[in-house]
Amino acid sequence: MTDPRPSSPALDSPTLPAVGPAIAPPRPFVDRRRASRRAEDRIADAERRLLAMALDILASGQPAEARLAGLLDLLARIAGAQRAAVVADGVRRRVAVAASGPDDTPAALDLATWLDTAAPRTRAERAAAIPAEVVVATRMSGTHRDRGTSPSPYRAWLPVPSAGAVTLGFGFGRARDAEAVRDRLPPALARHAAVALALVTEAMATERELATWRATESERSTYVSTVAHELRTPLTGLSGYLDLILDGQVDDEDVVREFLERGRSIVGSMTELIGDLLELSRIDSGTVSLESEPFSVAEALHAVEAALMPIALDRGLPLVTTPPARMATAMGDRRRVEQIVTNLASNALKFGRDGVEVELAAWFDGPVAIIAVRDEGPGIGAEDRTHIFERFYRMADHERVTGTGLGLSISRDLARRMGGDLDVASRLGVGSAFVLVLPGPSPHVEGDVIAAAMTLALQHENDRLEALGAVRAGGSRAAPSGRTTSNPRRPRVVVATGSRR
Repeated sequence: MTDPRPSSPALDSPTLPAVGPAIAPPRPFVDRRRASRRAEDRIADAERRLLAMALDILASGQPAEARLAGLLDLLARIAGAQRAAVVADGVRRRVAVAASGPDDTPAALDLATWLDTAAPRTRAERAAAIPAEVVVATRMSGTHRDRGTSPSPYRAWLPVPSAGAVTLGFGFGRARDAEAVRDRLPPALARHAAVALALVTEAMATERELATWRATESERSTYVSTVAHELRTPLTGLSGYLDLILDGQVDDEDVVREFLERGRSIVGSMTELIGDLLELSRIDSGTVSLESEPFSVAEALHAVEAALMPIALDRGLPLVTTPPARMATAMGDRRRVEQIVTNLASNALKFGRDGVEVELAAWFDGPVAIIAVRDEGPGIGAEDRTHIFERFYRMADHERVTGTGLGLSISRDLARRMGGDLDVASRLGVGSAFVLVLPGPSPHVEGDVIAAAMTLALQHENDRLEALGAVRAGGSRAAPSGRTTSNPRRPRVVVATGSRR
């Protein structure tokens, strides 16, 4: 038998060609599993550190607001951002952001507003949504470094689907930091941070609602106690007068008549108090009736003047009216405006100095109507000015003056419900000026325009009172120049002895 296989040449023969394909040397070995494990270890280590620091903040015993600020600062530090915010959709859409103080609040609000708008939502959700409730948390001392108070020029948002409808937002000082936010906050870290933020945000909202409820309950208790006292005191006096008369202890008919007149006065005061209480109830419940429409400011002032003429004549106080042009109109409920001005002017006549005029002045500052009720009475101290618009507040030296202590509170509430405001400028020993601002002919006047007009009007009234005080110190009774704002040619109506000039 023969072997069909060819005989193989000697393998060590240098003259023979190589047989079969060439085999390249193997590439260097790379332990891919070990490299992957290193990345996983780094993420796990970052998770552990994040959870440890977050738990330290959550267990710090600080109020929920401070814990929320601490978590947001921690998140900003990890992301390399100037500040951080979170928006969550639950029962109520809420945005939380941290601020170091009043100076930092505008920048924090800027980020919160941007995040509420930029966070991903469906078109239907975006169309039906209203602006979210913004929670500004004050940072814990020592938990943040100074990052400035200007709005961040670069922003980025990071959705966290695994934590529910939660989106994180960041403000950066550099564009490259904003682009690297997803690398610095991988999904696992973002999920843990979002869960912690959602928990503490809900706790903070609960704390605030509880504090609001406690304050409301305390106010309600004080309110009920004060009302009971205000009703019981006059009833006790009325009962005493009636008992004396019915028991036959008063024989003089003149004295009986005097007691009956006092009783009627008490009934009138109680009727006024009950009317004010009903008005406050309607204001608080939102059922107060307001019919806003254009009205003549001059005609409203003349109506108040006519109603108060008997009081001015009885007190012997000149009542000076300085109206604008009759055609100049403001927006509001004329009946309510007259109610406010009547209340202010009645107080001025009640507390004014004998023989010294009370003035009703009105003018327009652009789109805003301004009415000032001026007197030269004892004035109001700085401490009292911060409280006189509170319900039932009575100044120490006014305890013997009849009144419910509700008029100014009702007047300010009505003014604000008509889109305006009410405030006071005063100087002790010189006088006071209550300033009512209302939208002018156009009903669409922004709140900041009203606030700016009020600030300017109060500044003018303070300057006028300061000048009046300087004149008095010099021994003169002449009014300082510029005591009425705007056109000095406006007509002046004086009611003192029934004559006009």
